[in-house]
Amino acid sequence: MSTPQSTVLPENMSACIVIEADVTAGRLADVAQTCRQLAALLERHRSRQPQAHLGLAVGFAAGIWPQLRRNDAEGAEIKPFRPLGNGLAPATQHDIAIHIQSQSHGANMLLALDVLAAFGDALQVADETHGCRLFEDRGYDGFVDGTENPTDEQRPRYGVIAAPAADAGGSYLMLQKYRHDLKRWAKLDDAAQSHIIGRNKADDEELPGEARLPGTHLARVDLKENGEGLKIIRQSLPYGTASGEHGLLFIAYCARLHNIEQQLLSMFGETDGHTDLLLEHLSTAVSGSYYFVPSEERLADLAG
Repeated sequence: MSTPQSTVLPENMSACIVIEADVTAGRLADVAQTCRQLAALLERHRSRQPQAHLGLAVGFAAGIWPQLRRNDAEGAEIKPFRPLGNGLAPATQHDIAIHIQSQSHGANMLLALDVLAAFGDALQVADETHGCRLFEDRGYDGFVDGTENPTDEQRPRYGVIAAPAADAGGSYLMLQKYRHDLKRWAKLDDAAQSHIIGRNKADDEELPGEARLPGTHLARVDLKENGEGLKIIRQSLPYGTASGEHGLLFIAYCARLHNIEQQLLSMFGETDGHTDLLLEHLSTAVSGSYYFVPSEERLADLAG
């Protein structure tokens, strides 16, 4: 059995907590031991609030995973996130990512408290971000988010490493926060915003190809290679506060880190010199990191 961790495939979860942390020096064995206990911890919370459909995943960065894997074939693509676009996309790589999602922010909070208590001082939290789904799946920019996300039976194909690979059931995870300047965005009318996104704001329909600018967001991320779409599984949600910073918490899983990386290279101008127009008119990337998310079975069997 190679079961993906429980945040990878579920659709339409309404709330999430993402925690990035670093392993305290000399405490990797303690982290591995705690990871082996997480399935039981998650099940206790699920039994208390079954309606929340809680999910939990833990991912490991390139600096940590080689110390935990059995051989080089497990999570072979993992690498540190690097800055892109001459600084437009900063790298804020940490050792470990914890992703919690469900239909209830309260359920997420209670699970997150217990997860952090279980790790104790073996982990040093570097960032904690809470996300929530908005009306009609739209972001703070007013556009539907994740329209092209694979659905149903397509999701394992793109999101999970298939058997008989040594790391079957695993996934690659990218985390990136985009801070939005909504005052600047609001100065553009709906037509201008639609041309930046590549979709009609009102009905979410794609604009005709001939109407798209080279830097249109859709053109930057709707990529094909050898006739095959470079799809990813998006679990992104808006994040932030009403009075402070807010934007999009971009959460992407994929069976190949390659797919995620190609979209980023395209967005930040490293493929053809064209950057995503969203970066000019709305969004500023403020973080970036990659993790390997092993299967549930491997998480419960880490050597450490």
